[in-house]
Amino acid sequence: MDDIKENLIPNLHFAENDEEELAEEIGLPARPTIPSLLQRNSQINLLEKMDHSGEQNKLNELRNRKGTVRINQPKVTRQDKARPPDDEQEPFGESLMLLEFSENAPVEAIQWIMDKIRGRRVDGGMELMVRKEPLSKDSKTIIFHLSATHMKLLEIADDMGFMKRTKSGIIRNFNVACLDEFFYDESMALEDILTPADRQIIVKHALETIKAADDEHRIPGTKIILYHGQSIIQAAQSAELITNLYSLHDKRTLKELRHRWIKPTRVQPIDEIRDYFGESVGMYFSFLGFYTYALVVPTVFGFLQLGLSEETETVPFFCVFYVVWMKVFLELWKRKSSSHAYRWGTITMTNLDEPRPGYYGKLARDPITGKWTPQYPKWKTYVQMYCVTAPIIMLCMGIAAFVTIFQFYVEAYLAELFGPDAYILYLPSVVNAIYIAVSTLAYDRLATYLTDKENHRTQSQYERHRVNKLIVLEFVNNFLCLFYIAFILQDMKMLKTQLMMQLIVLQFLQNVFENLYPYLKKKVGLKIVRLFVKSNYEKLKLAHESYDEMGLRSLDEDDPRVVQNRKETILEEYNTYDDYLELYIQFGYVVLFSSVAPLTAFWAILNNVIEIRLDAYKLCSFFKRPFARRTKNIGAWQLAFETLAVISILTNCGILYLSPHMRELGAGLTREAYTLTFLIIEHVLLGLTWFIYKAIPDTPHWVRVALAKAEHESRQALKRENAQRSRNVLFRRFRSVYDTHSMLS
Repeated sequence: MDDIKENLIPNLHFAENDEEELAEEIGLPARPTIPSLLQRNSQINLLEKMDHSGEQNKLNELRNRKGTVRINQPKVTRQDKARPPDDEQEPFGESLMLLEFSENAPVEAIQWIMDKIRGRRVDGGMELMVRKEPLSKDSKTIIFHLSATHMKLLEIADDMGFMKRTKSGIIRNFNVACLDEFFYDESMALEDILTPADRQIIVKHALETIKAADDEHRIPGTKIILYHGQSIIQAAQSAELITNLYSLHDKRTLKELRHRWIKPTRVQPIDEIRDYFGESVGMYFSFLGFYTYALVVPTVFGFLQLGLSEETETVPFFCVFYVVWMKVFLELWKRKSSSHAYRWGTITMTNLDEPRPGYYGKLARDPITGKWTPQYPKWKTYVQMYCVTAPIIMLCMGIAAFVTIFQFYVEAYLAELFGPDAYILYLPSVVNAIYIAVSTLAYDRLATYLTDKENHRTQSQYERHRVNKLIVLEFVNNFLCLFYIAFILQDMKMLKTQLMMQLIVLQFLQNVFENLYPYLKKKVGLKIVRLFVKSNYEKLKLAHESYDEMGLRSLDEDDPRVVQNRKETILEEYNTYDDYLELYIQFGYVVLFSSVAPLTAFWAILNNVIEIRLDAYKLCSFFKRPFARRTKNIGAWQLAFETLAVISILTNCGILYLSPHMRELGAGLTREAYTLTFLIIEHVLLGLTWFIYKAIPDTPHWVRVALAKAEHESRQALKRENAQRSRNVLFRRFRSVYDTHSMLS
């Protein structure tokens, strides 16, 4: 009976070689499915029930009948299967990703990784196209350009679960089998389905999903140890075998975007920003624009407050106003970010529980998947957090407190020497603002270093803990001085002066540094590299010859991407952390103490209007193309802004408590009754923010309706597909039984 199965199965052959014929015969989709396996099993079960008399003749007849639907394919040898697909027949299109290896990377390791990248998917590869960059006298490392065909990108997008707009206007999971549904515009071409950011995300995902097999325990020619299921590219990056992974700018698309974006009279093209830079950058600039528009309201009321009185009798009203304004602003932003997430297809995305690239630990079996993965004891992370990180954070807070108090001693000393109205009294405030700007850069690196040492498993955990450290450090660094003046010295005039000085000086220094440093690096960076970095031309020449032997073609010497890469490789890398942190600090100045400084919102909105266009210009001109990152909101920064909103209720109530006007009104009350009154006011304001939170839904009604409609259509489509598959299975099974009995009779 085993011989019968071996003779019959190759001829029935309902495998990948006969998918088209099988689809035409019984209407199955042209992809391997579970029903096809069931059909094959049913044939085996049927054979086991057949009589042995005349078996061979009947099987030959059945084989001949079924053989008519086969396509004669050349026999695939083991060597052919292992050979990477020949990409020379396909034109090498846009360089979607560049891979730069260390100058000491072994040739054997590079060849092995390139075989993985170019190899067949069934063999663990990703079938990407590769071209090596030609050598020049200034070459220091080996660089490869990666690309893929449009159909390959769409295939991977299908696997990743991208959500795209359809003809009916809804956003649903992309499916290559229903490709026509995603051409919602008659002028769309195949390459228009995926945005430039989508293509970048897909190629990066494809590289990261090249996993180590059971028998692959290390990268050849290196000591880099691999475990089963580990991302080979991420392991090579962690060991610095791969020193850089980046993308080149699409000059034509970038030029069109910059032309529209930097004009101060035009609205930001948020969707175009997202299409090119990805959802993370698009979400940041949308938040920056929305926040700037929201600042118009407190700016108008600030001028009104300034016109009514220079004293603090208007403070009670504006304390309540700022509490209501900031909560309404944050809740309305949630609605806007939900709208963006729906249109961009990220509203249903979840954070996969995959280890981040820098995660390390002892190899052990995962209790859920059973695979070998690095495991790091949680108690070690907690020890690092509470025994190392916390003391360092406390030390930084102590240093900030010392600088703050020392500033006031210096001011008092200068007042005795030059008088209370001398301009030199502003010097300590200016120096303190400069110290805050410089220490902000140091704290950013410190937070990154401490979070790396804590070794959090997932990327979302890593980002959340890093942002939390930045929040604590920057809160103390920027606002402790203001708390000291407001609640220890209780000098509202000094508070107003210090607040405006820190806000204006800090924003000026940040804008100068953010734009001047990338500009200088672009203009003089390449010249410095050529002067001080040694070329490895002779060493790399031998390696390039070996790559020619394995079929890796080079880009042409005059290919514009070669020159472009040499210019862009020295550019500064962009991330949204610094920009979000800048907005976080500014938001704190606006909501914590601006009830005593009416023009705070005005200076903030003036800075933001300028910064939007400056950020657009520098991002399009002086930075590398950042990696597109999919997101559905502003992540941990939403909690950071909401935390400031809660703290602002306490500070505004405290300012209200210290207001001379309120003290006059409460002159007839005892100290305890006066304090209790403000505790009640504080709780009423907290209750008001809770009511606003409940009254304004996070997701607009039209988005909820669209999601429900998409879910309903998906269920109906799945029901129809399951019904069709069931009919196909039943038809195939009973037809096979009927044909067999007819053949045996």
